Amino acid sequence: MTGAPAPHTFQPDIYDKVLPLLPRDTATRILDVGAGEGYLSRRLKDLGYRVEACDFLADAFRCPDIPFLKADLNARIPAADGAYDCVVSIEVVEHLENHFRFISELVRITRPGGLILITTPNTLSLTSRFHYLLYGSTDCAPLPLDPGFEHYYLQHINPISLPEMIFSLERFGADLVGLETNRYRRSSWVPFVLLYPLLAVALRMKLLKKKHAAQRALHLRHLRWMLHPANLLGRITIAVARRRTPAL
Repeated sequence: MTGAPAPHTFQPDIYDKVLPLLPRDTATRILDVGAGEGYLSRRLKDLGYRVEACDFLADAFRCPDIPFLKADLNARIPAADGAYDCVVSIEVVEHLENHFRFISELVRITRPGGLILITTPNTLSLTSRFHYLLYGSTDCAPLPLDPGFEHYYLQHINPISLPEMIFSLERFGADLVGLETNRYRRSSWVPFVLLYPLLAVALRMKLLKKKHAAQRALHLRHLRWMLHPANLLGRITIAVARRRTPAL
């Protein structure tokens, strides 16, 4: 297939938000997971990074000069443990059947101390929560999913919230170290100003009860990220995680 690769997301400004989060050293070995036609891979290659791509449709990839791994992203990624310095997955996880397996694989193939960047529609913005109140679904996937659609995976079949992502990252050996978004939603600002004090007090009262004393550190981490402006106001969640380095 020839021609310039196109972005595979309806929010193309995500790429410009992700690039500054990458390691500055262009000798960094990066895997673009769920690469699609190779839009991000091409940009990374042009910046000088050692980039490889991974997806399940090899025929769709438009960058013949970039190594490509064909993989079922609901299963094992065909790469060695710790093979990459950085793994990036843009707008993929919400299309997959198995969050836990996917995130565990991203962690596994990242070297200890390496970065994992995952973006996905933000199901917990105040706008999205209000949408759920009215319609029974977040605005990540506002329409009923079509079970008869042949390419069902193109729909947001499995949205993931920030707490679920943190759980998976920590469960499999990584820690969330940063939270960004592609843009702050104007529709969330008024409820943010009005509701933030209530949210902050309610969450603290719920999570920091004496009966949860043994889990205080976990609950404080949860509070930090749940009350983060990018989580309450952002359109897209951009999670920046780092694989833990084993203690000596």
